[in-house]
Amino acid sequence: MITLNKNVKKIIAAALVSALFTGMSVSTVFASPKYVKITGNPVAVREDAGTSAKFIKQVHNGNQLIYVSEKNADNDVRWYQVKLSDGAIGWVTSVYSETIDEKYVGKVEVNTKLLNIRSEASLTSEILGTTKMGSQFDYFSVAKDSSNQLWYLVQYNSEQTAWLLGTYCKVIKEISKSDNKTDNKTDNKKDTSNSAKSVEITATPVNVRDKGSIAGNKIGKTYKGQTYEYLASGIDEKGQLWYKIQFTSEKAGWVLSTLSKIVNSESKADNKTDNKTDNKKETKQIEITQSPVNVRTSASTSSKKLGTTSKGKKYTLLATKKDSKKRTWYQIQFTKDQKGWVLGTLAKEITSDTKTDTKTETKMLEITQSPVNVRTSASTSSKKLGTTSKGKKYTYLATQKDSNDKIWYQIQYTKDIKGWVLGSFVKTVSA
Repeated sequence: MITLNKNVKKIIAAALVSALFTGMSVSTVFASPKYVKITGNPVAVREDAGTSAKFIKQVHNGNQLIYVSEKNADNDVRWYQVKLSDGAIGWVTSVYSETIDEKYVGKVEVNTKLLNIRSEASLTSEILGTTKMGSQFDYFSVAKDSSNQLWYLVQYNSEQTAWLLGTYCKVIKEISKSDNKTDNKTDNKKDTSNSAKSVEITATPVNVRDKGSIAGNKIGKTYKGQTYEYLASGIDEKGQLWYKIQFTSEKAGWVLSTLSKIVNSESKADNKTDNKTDNKKETKQIEITQSPVNVRTSASTSSKKLGTTSKGKKYTLLATKKDSKKRTWYQIQFTKDQKGWVLGTLAKEITSDTKTDTKTETKMLEITQSPVNVRTSASTSSKKLGTTSKGKKYTYLATQKDSNDKIWYQIQYTKDIKGWVLGSFVKTVSA
């Protein structure tokens, strides 16, 4: 009996080794790894946790790195230890990244007799194992090598991802299918209620591009809280998800999914805005979002200035127009007898709804981390007035960008003192 048990153990061990190094759908055997998704652009990877640690390289918005560990540094800010595609280990700040339990982008199937599993997206990289025809893998992203060949990043084992050459794989499942896990009953409910998908912007500012890729041309900017009609979704060459939106009445555009989210607008909510409310919403308005803003005679920065306006002021929208640089301009009823133009990036479209306007007149900022420094100006090198902590709320006064293009918010720190906090440590809330 003892000899038999040893033989059984050997057979089981051999089967497990075979499963690891052959094409038995590895993705169904091992759980998906924990990832760190980059939310800033660009973000430094350093040798240790802290802004003073040695710089390794830059990573970009939407990139997903393998999570290793985490710890606090730099005034108790969280840092994530990550593994890069070349195997190097480094650290990124949580200010511009977030941990995610990545499920997958899609699924690929091997369509050749035998395919090498490699450590990097290159034919010269180390071979970790092999897989066979018909094997299926969940993939997390894609990349191209120096010869412009496509590769898929898949889960190799519980601690390691690996690469499959795209020439010998075919995509059998896209992200849209994995997202639509709602069954027939749920779908039927959505259909009968006539729900429509919208995209809500979750960061400020966000570039809108003419195609779903960082390489796409910028056609404008949008801001946190604004919503648009959802048209489609797509994955770029880096495996990042993009949403296509109806940006203006005449033009569609693309925004990165890490800076936005899909929301549903139910028919019941729509029904609340019928008849009387609809009549109010027929008249569109423009709200100024910065101070000061020049009002000009035509849609051009070189045209004559009629005067200036300031943040929070509202005007009747008369028309929109693009200038020679493809920037959007809004024509407004500046005074009772005078029409003027303001640059679209300095204003936003709103509907003339009195109830909504009165609720959102006063904005507040809520601190989202602890501790957070409050400074005399919008810069990390400026004098520190003091610190604040998570959950505290302050009156929002103004917004400004520093030399590194980071957003800062001015708050009423005390009764008599105004201060500045870094935008990544706060969120806007209604008073």
